[in-house]
Amino acid sequence: LSNFMGRIPDKIKSIDGSKETLKLTVRITDLWFIGTPNKSEQAKMVFVDSEGDQIHAVCKSDQLKSWKANFKENSTYVMHNFKVVKNDGQFRVCEHVYKLFFIGVTVIREADLHELPFKEFRFVEFGNVVAGNFVADLLVDIIGVVDQVLFRHVS
Repeated sequence: LSNFMGRIPDKIKSIDGSKETLKLTVRITDLWFIGTPNKSEQAKMVFVDSEGDQIHAVCKSDQLKSWKANFKENSTYVMHNFKVVKNDGQFRVCEHVYKLFFIGVTVIREADLHELPFKEFRFVEFGNVVAGNFVADLLVDIIGVVDQVLFRHVS
């Protein structure tokens, strides 16, 4: 095990589905929860590694109880062992071909890794959105403008 802990971390861009005993050093740049708290809740997150590459990770409800308190946006971690699956959902959060699922043997340790980058927005210009120049199933960042705010009191 000590040899495993001393292993050089895998890079996100090298994840190709061929192995699941990954060792990753990552920052959680985005974290959100879907579903009903304490029932069928899932955590979804985006990891970034030292090279700025991103991958989507999912923690389903059966694993979430043990890990929820450990997940913090912008914190850095050493993590081991994930199920690696094709990233082919209706809407992809990251361009990576694969995404990661937390499983029973996943290990998470918070660590002070200052060298890991923070979230980088990937903006798409309005003109490109209007013209359809974007990847339709990939979520992107845009800056919105509030045009008008209407208040209506409903008794």
